[in-house]
Amino acid sequence: MMSGHPISKVAVTTSGTHIESMNSHGVVAVSGQDSEISAEDILRVNEAARAISLPSSREIIHVVPREYIVDKQKGINDPIGMSGVRLEVEANIIHGSMTALKNLTKCIQQVGVEVDQLIYSGLASAEAVLTDTEKELGTILIDIGGGTMDMCIYFQGSPVYSAVLPIGGQDITNDLAIGLRSLLEDAEKVKLKLSNEADLSNKDIVLDKSGKEAKIPKGEMYVADLHIGMDTVPRNMLTDIISRRIDEAFKFVQIYIRKAGFEKRLPAGIVLTGGGALTVGIEKIATDVFKLPVRIGKPVGITGLVDQIQGPQSSSGVGTLKFVAERMKSDSSTFGRKNGNINKLSTKVISFIKSFLP
Repeated sequence: MMSGHPISKVAVTTSGTHIESMNSHGVVAVSGQDSEISAEDILRVNEAARAISLPSSREIIHVVPREYIVDKQKGINDPIGMSGVRLEVEANIIHGSMTALKNLTKCIQQVGVEVDQLIYSGLASAEAVLTDTEKELGTILIDIGGGTMDMCIYFQGSPVYSAVLPIGGQDITNDLAIGLRSLLEDAEKVKLKLSNEADLSNKDIVLDKSGKEAKIPKGEMYVADLHIGMDTVPRNMLTDIISRRIDEAFKFVQIYIRKAGFEKRLPAGIVLTGGGALTVGIEKIATDVFKLPVRIGKPVGITGLVDQIQGPQSSSGVGTLKFVAERMKSDSSTFGRKNGNINKLSTKVISFIKSFLP
């Protein structure tokens, strides 16, 4: 490895239309002395929420606590140290196809690496780009990848609904290839060039293949530099093809929002992220469809290699880093309560990950 450190375990993000979510409720009696709630009680009540009826073909990926309830007192985020007799949790359960998840794990194990944790990519991206205010007020994260579109609705600080749509950037590329009558790789080049802000200016003079200045016809985009067998393509045709596909995708998202019961409960609006969020005109289309505030979500709260990971296409990776750091922090805290110390290697790993965080 370039870092000089061998890798034996990895955290892996996963997506796919097989991923779904549901809300669950768990309840346990507090077991600690003097009825003081401990980390072990938290683990037990979360396990109680996990005990839901699912088909044998399904596997739970996440149990995300939304709020804890101590003796009917609601809205508690961290009840450790509080006194009570009855501890409850409202949780969001994210689950997927056992077959798909096992095949992903086996594929990674074949290269000699153990999968330590599977993370739903929509949840990872949300950790990277959403603010606490957005999560609290109500927002929907839409992570647009190559083959799928992850959506994750947050409300009152926690995820309440997740789904994956079978639409992504590759569908736009396919549409462009049909419209241009070109190869898929050539259509991808055109899509990326169109999405580049530098190419959105109304330049009408460029250097041709011989290095001489050439005038671009009005309404055309210069693509000779892409070496796809064309000198220019109609810009309006490209934007029309892209707009139609994105509009269709967002209207599918609307159906899922209604299904979840959050059509008019997202005042913080829409956050678009993933590589597909760089698609030309996507913010305007989203605004027109959802009638809500829209922004492009980029990773926030990071230091170090910022230039390399500041775009929306890095959201899932950065979010995974944050997700793992938070889990290790939580696990180490629990371990410390039990044993009075923390493994030195774990401390080093946590310190390394935290060096990227503020």
